[in-house]
Amino acid sequence: MLLALVGVVAVGALFMVSRRGQDSGAPASPAPSQTSQPTSPSASTPEAAAQKNAQQDKTAAPSPDKGEAGSRGLPGPVAKALDAKKTVVILFWNRRGVDDRSVKHSVDRLSRRKGQVVKFTDSVKNLSRYTRITTAASISQTPAVVIVNKRGQAEVLNGYYDYQTINQFVSNASRRK
Repeated sequence: MLLALVGVVAVGALFMVSRRGQDSGAPASPAPSQTSQPTSPSASTPEAAAQKNAQQDKTAAPSPDKGEAGSRGLPGPVAKALDAKKTVVILFWNRRGVDDRSVKHSVDRLSRRKGQVVKFTDSVKNLSRYTRITTAASISQTPAVVIVNKRGQAEVLNGYYDYQTINQFVSNASRRK
């Protein structure tokens, strides 16, 4: 009996230590500024410096793409909704997950609030298409609901949330100016 108790305590301690090691790791996605600017020896010429400054001005804009199909960082309809200063709700989900299907049903029920809220759902496999949002927001599991307010500030709800909670988060984001 004593050996069984010691075994249970040892397994519990091992589980806690392994979970703690996962939480204290590096961020899930690196900041885009770390790898976005390659260095080149020709940057010392005035023409190269002017071209580099023009390139930086384009990337410094809050929404560099205009929602065209194949735009970098976001799918076209999502970029258009953000450029129109609407509240955007994006659900990343897995069709096989029970919680995922329930959260999808909740997102589908959300009101569009007279066209001011736009809803999107996508598979977690396509997460890389949303780099403009996901580099700042940490998506660690499915379902994950990303709510972007009119100012472009994103909030992530990882895991299961019921309809009332998601609706309240969307209402709060819609009210922020």
